[in-house]
Amino acid sequence: MLGPCLAIVVAVVLSPASSDELHEPQWEVLEQRPGQGEQCLVCRKQIYDEDVVEIRFKGRTFHVGLRFLGDFEDDPQRYFASLQARSALFDENAVGGGRSMAFGWLWLGVYVLGGLVCSALCGYIAVCKALSPLPWFFAGLAGNLAGLGLVMFVPRGDITALPAGIPPGLCKVPTTRAPVACPSCGIANHPSAQRCPGCGHALTPTVESEARRASE
Repeated sequence: MLGPCLAIVVAVVLSPASSDELHEPQWEVLEQRPGQGEQCLVCRKQIYDEDVVEIRFKGRTFHVGLRFLGDFEDDPQRYFASLQARSALFDENAVGGGRSMAFGWLWLGVYVLGGLVCSALCGYIAVCKALSPLPWFFAGLAGNLAGLGLVMFVPRGDITALPAGIPPGLCKVPTTRAPVACPSCGIANHPSAQRCPGCGHALTPTVESEARRASE
């Protein structure tokens, strides 16, 4: 649930606070003068033999030939778009408007973040259910909440297929570095075990258990 909740919070923070922020900024004429080689935003040619108009729009300053000013007035966004920088995350449409990062990339980031959280939870739940954690880790990474919901409803694995003596609901990896085989039934035991959980045969511990060591 963390991914969707975070997405909602970010969307609220980045959303306009009032109707004033949604108001499209107007273009402003700074001056009109004879052309001195300025490039016209509309015709894309340098102007020498006629007047040009210097315009400011969304924080950018550019020139438009006087005879093309009507074309610019009809659709300023169209011509201004040709001045915008092209990048993966940012868009100059946001200059003076408030939001800078495209929402597509924002949602992708939320999806990745949610996938990391869900994959960790999927792996943990899989271990608790005696399932292989690696496939479920990637299921959570790719499927987010779908993978998490799926692993929660998958039946528990076969606990008898794991080393003997593992209690239901174990949340640790059921292995030990140096297991000792029971001389009676051959089941692997922890080196500090005093009795085999499989057959009840008495064992001679080769190391002191951490629990006993902590109690002393």
